[in-house]
Amino acid sequence: MRGNGRRPGAPAGEWIKYAALLVLAVAAFGVAALALMGPRDPGGTAPVAAASTPAASATGTPAASPALASAAPTPSATSTGRPAKIELPEKPVLLIMGDSYTAGDGADQPDESWANLVAGSLGYPTNIDGRGGTGFAWGGGARDDQGGEYEVRLRQTAANNPAFVPNLLILQGGQNDAQITDAGEITAATRQTIEAARRFWPGVQVVVLGPSAPQPLGEDLRDVNTAVRAGAEAANAPFIDAVEGRWFTTANSPGFDADGAHPNTAGHAYIADKFLESWAALVD
Repeated sequence: MRGNGRRPGAPAGEWIKYAALLVLAVAAFGVAALALMGPRDPGGTAPVAAASTPAASATGTPAASPALASAAPTPSATSTGRPAKIELPEKPVLLIMGDSYTAGDGADQPDESWANLVAGSLGYPTNIDGRGGTGFAWGGGARDDQGGEYEVRLRQTAANNPAFVPNLLILQGGQNDAQITDAGEITAATRQTIEAARRFWPGVQVVVLGPSAPQPLGEDLRDVNTAVRAGAEAANAPFIDAVEGRWFTTANSPGFDADGAHPNTAGHAYIADKFLESWAALVD
């Protein structure tokens, strides 16, 4: 006999109720676990939420890995938009500017310079401005203090002769720029010279003829040739490359060399012929 009045066990109905609640609790726990795990694709790709890295959030695009960044291709002539051709104006007017080569040094007569021969062959109205010892970045003189850089002279031409408006410009040189040890300075000066010409004469088409010395000097000018070419390409101007084109070799140079630094009369004629071949390819 129990004095508290309680029964020794719960009725069968109460046990059924407790069992049902337990089953529901287990089912709810299973559903929650499946939801937290989230679906994965057949290839095992991480859930989309995992892509939200700090780098992606900060830049809006995923950051490239160091390996990919270093493997990125360098801009080519095509990707930089460097024109492979030039379009001849209906009435071409030509300015040729350069150094002692354009002035005719080494030739028997000044009018036998490569520039005069090219102008005569093309037949366009042409002004020729050649000044020895100058370049894209080198102004002339032993101390680079003569103010003969090409950009300076282009500015003077535009200011002093406004009636002359060239729509074609050939810039020749680079030999004297080899006195500058900073290749970046040469590249920048070449680009700035081309861009300045386009400001002075809107629409002018510019072609650059790099160093074109006989051997052995030509080989010594390889680095400055690279710097000038880089400046021309940065300004989207065609570059005629006498060094990489091997215009002058150890075999032919003796017949074209005047004094170890300039071409002789035959050398000027040879440069003119090679230039006209390249010019024809540009305008064809």
